[in-house]
Amino acid sequence: MERPKISVVIPVYNASRYLSAAVRSILVQTCSDFELIAVDDGSTDQSKAILEGLAAADPRIRIVSRPNTGIVGALNDGIAVARGEFIARMDADDLAVPTRFAAQCEYLENHPECVALGTDILYTDPEGAPLIRHQPALQHDEIVNQLVDGNGGALIHPTVFFRRAALEQVGGYRQQFNWIEDLDLYLRLSEIGKLANLPTVFLHYRQHLKSVNRTQGTREALRQQIVNPYRLKRGLGDLKSTPSPTDALRTPADWRRHWAYDAARGGYHASARKNAWRAFLKRPFDRSNQRCLRYSYTVGAVPQASLPSLG
Repeated sequence: MERPKISVVIPVYNASRYLSAAVRSILVQTCSDFELIAVDDGSTDQSKAILEGLAAADPRIRIVSRPNTGIVGALNDGIAVARGEFIARMDADDLAVPTRFAAQCEYLENHPECVALGTDILYTDPEGAPLIRHQPALQHDEIVNQLVDGNGGALIHPTVFFRRAALEQVGGYRQQFNWIEDLDLYLRLSEIGKLANLPTVFLHYRQHLKSVNRTQGTREALRQQIVNPYRLKRGLGDLKSTPSPTDALRTPADWRRHWAYDAARGGYHASARKNAWRAFLKRPFDRSNQRCLRYSYTVGAVPQASLPSLG
């Protein structure tokens, strides 16, 4: 069998709510030279059955099913069976823009020094309504500066295309950094090649209460363990622990309020009002929710960014 240009690796754990839409956004890519490796990480919902139904209709889908190990084990198992020159990351709850693969392949083919390539994203709420565009740094030096400061989001993980040879050279993901594995991998890759981002939204990044970035565990301690050796090489002091702005968001109402403000800043006023109402209805006597609802109706219009359609 001829090797595909791209191997898409999707770790799947109890993702039945969004999984079909995520996979279908890959299957309609304008660049069709890929295999899709879905690693079922011991799901207990209908995820495996959904994958089997999709695979029966499209031979490009390959399913790896095994007991739960967490995301690092799932990613490494997917990469181990991948046959493509490029490894494309994708999560089971996001949506890829149809031209994503074509654009990232073209860039990597024209920039052989680049070993990892991300893109802009559009944050969305759980229902897929737009919130705000995120535009990471474009060039290697600025990306690495942010990584050394502990910002693993300098490359948005589910947007990244890797060269498979580069992943193999650095040894893939490391289990001891589970849940912050991307930051560790990017820094190791930065020592053998260039990192970059494309200044176009190629992924709709879904925010919801069960997403991985809501269950951080001991990420701060791991972050310091990863970046401090690189900071030492640069003559910088150890990274200080700083709480995330979202650490205080604990309840569904908190998150809906947060999404409402993001949508207002992004110029998506219908999304802002929807999420503000949902926060208010969950906790109507909370003054923060009352203020957010008022703000969602009084904020001035902000021009929307021109974003590609999902088709």
